[in-house]
Amino acid sequence: MADSEKQQIITENIGIVDWAKQYLKWIPLPYQIPILTDQNKRIAIRLARQLGKTETISVRSIFFAATNPNTTTLIVTPSLRQSQIMMDRIHSHLFRMDLEERKKLIVKLQRTVVRFRNGSMIVALPNSPNLLRGYTAHQIIADEAAFFADDERVFYNTLFPMMSTTSGTLIASSTPWGKDSVFFRMCNDSNFSRYHFPWQHGVKAGLIKQDFIDEMRKLLSPERFRREYDAEFVEEAHAYFPTKLITNCINADLDYWPFDVDCKGNFYIGVDLGKRVDFTVIAVIEQSEGNHHLRHIHQFPLETPYASVIGYLKILCEHYQNIRKVTVDRTGVGEYPVEDMISSGIPNVEGAVFTLQSKEEMFGFMKQKMLQKQLFYPYDSELIGQINVEEFETTKSGYIRFYTPENAHDDALCALALALYGCRAKVDISPPVFKIVKW
Repeated sequence: MADSEKQQIITENIGIVDWAKQYLKWIPLPYQIPILTDQNKRIAIRLARQLGKTETISVRSIFFAATNPNTTTLIVTPSLRQSQIMMDRIHSHLFRMDLEERKKLIVKLQRTVVRFRNGSMIVALPNSPNLLRGYTAHQIIADEAAFFADDERVFYNTLFPMMSTTSGTLIASSTPWGKDSVFFRMCNDSNFSRYHFPWQHGVKAGLIKQDFIDEMRKLLSPERFRREYDAEFVEEAHAYFPTKLITNCINADLDYWPFDVDCKGNFYIGVDLGKRVDFTVIAVIEQSEGNHHLRHIHQFPLETPYASVIGYLKILCEHYQNIRKVTVDRTGVGEYPVEDMISSGIPNVEGAVFTLQSKEEMFGFMKQKMLQKQLFYPYDSELIGQINVEEFETTKSGYIRFYTPENAHDDALCALALALYGCRAKVDISPPVFKIVKW
């Protein structure tokens, strides 16, 4: 039987909802159906977390490729890891199919590519101009589009031109982020079909429980809850690090390194110590040719003994060759963790105390590097949420006072700032201030 005849068996005249039920064994929820069936060429989607956005987009991608021969669907995300997560979901749908039916549909399943017997393919890529270049697309799905670095150039110079000869479809979906973004404009553009489904739809459909929503409301800051579960764009009047600045430092080609893999370079480590309320976080930056790349970050569970933190640091220092400095927050914990690290053989350890002045210097230096496009990190929703949640006000004495909203944490931000600041200055561990000595 010819491949085209095999394909006809599975793509006979049938709608996407019935097709998904019959072949993928997947039944869409009521709010997912209009997204699946919309025929508009421009679609913007805001769904609360846990509402099945990835499931919906995956099914739509498969059906489009199966019913439109010789087409290319591109799934573009802020990072390689995110694109692989999306492709994993596509694979999981396909493996729900009966084996014989899947053989009729698919030629090859690869980590980031699915090839169909009708000549179509689905390709998942990070938001990297080098990797995106050269494709012609019939459908583009931009997932977490609000977090694309340099989003105007990506959409207007790269993605839209890919569809110029195909009259292709663009579907942009994301958790809301800043209003200074292409995604925000899409969500307010009448040429787009616009979908906004907050958490109430998931509770009504039985997908998530009200208890879970109540828990998230307690654990997250009000602004983050509104973004992630109300799916609303939130003003950032008091944020020290604006959303646009944060997203422009996301590098789609970066991913975190394991802590026990041998690496060579010039590394700087920041350690923000916590205990019962705040988390202990370790961040590792590599400095190269004036740029700073976040290579590793690890958050310990609450109440992790400092001895375990020191053991983790020792393993890091054994594998990350050439540790130039380890800057440790000793605010409220005194000298003994720093002394224990030094006695354990961890190299170039220096303590730092967070004061109004030192925090302003550290966060100011980090902001400067971000503005100069010299700081880069992977797409990490927890990290970028913590960077953005840091708020500030000016005191009568002329200093900037930083604070986080209720239920918010900035431990990862502080660890990153400590590591980055170690690249700039020597630190005198003598109390009570963070004393800067110029190189």
